[in-house]
Amino acid sequence: MKKHTELEKLKGIGEVLSQRLVESSYNTIAKVAAAEEKGLEKIAGMNSQKAHSIVTQARKMTGEAEKSQHTWSKDRGHR
Repeated sequence: MKKHTELEKLKGIGEVLSQRLVESSYNTIAKVAAAEEKGLEKIAGMNSQKAHSIVTQARKMTGEAEKSQHTWSKDRGHR
């Protein structure tokens, strides 16, 4: 059962830490992006620097994913 591959795209997250994230209900990159860093720091093996790093990465990934799905920004002003 290897559902953690999505989380392992985050630099600094390996199999063990991705398992701990999933067990703490952070089972998608979107959930990590929405997480409070203080909450992530409670997970074993996570420190404030790593929590900040993965939240920043996840927010960039989800932000880029959202931008690629929306065309409204291109359509502005064409009325």
